[in-house]
Amino acid sequence: MKRLPVISCLLALTTGPAFALSCLPSTIERSYQFHAKAKEQYILVFGKLTNKRNVVHGPDIQGNTDAHSENFTATFVGEQATRSGFDRPLKTTVAVSTTCAGAWCGSVNIDLPMITFLMVTPYGHRLTEGPCGGNVFYNPDKGQTKRALQCLLGGVCEAIRK
Repeated sequence: MKRLPVISCLLALTTGPAFALSCLPSTIERSYQFHAKAKEQYILVFGKLTNKRNVVHGPDIQGNTDAHSENFTATFVGEQATRSGFDRPLKTTVAVSTTCAGAWCGSVNIDLPMITFLMVTPYGHRLTEGPCGGNVFYNPDKGQTKRALQCLLGGVCEAIRK
């Protein structure tokens, strides 16, 4: 009979937001490898999303009114990566989606410099970011930019361990 209260307490702790979301730290290299292996086609870009519009919020997560998925369109302005660098001008509309896992949701910031991967679809470009991140790298430094291009060119593409 003493086991029942203990089991009930353990079950209560393992359901809901008591357990934190566990994510691998994202790196340009890990993200590049993921997108390169995907069945969908992606392009590597550097620039900013601007002009956020057509915002549709998903349902609030139970018990957390700040957490919700979001869909919107925005304009991407920047450059697409080629074999010679981020040098192909690109201005395009992007369908942006954030997803949630329990009480944790992804987010995409507007007007910040970023390196990201845009999915090429028959309807245009798409960007999805989940609660663990890994698709968008804000305010990239020269090292991140260099490593992203190194991956694109088939060079060493392994995450730096710290």
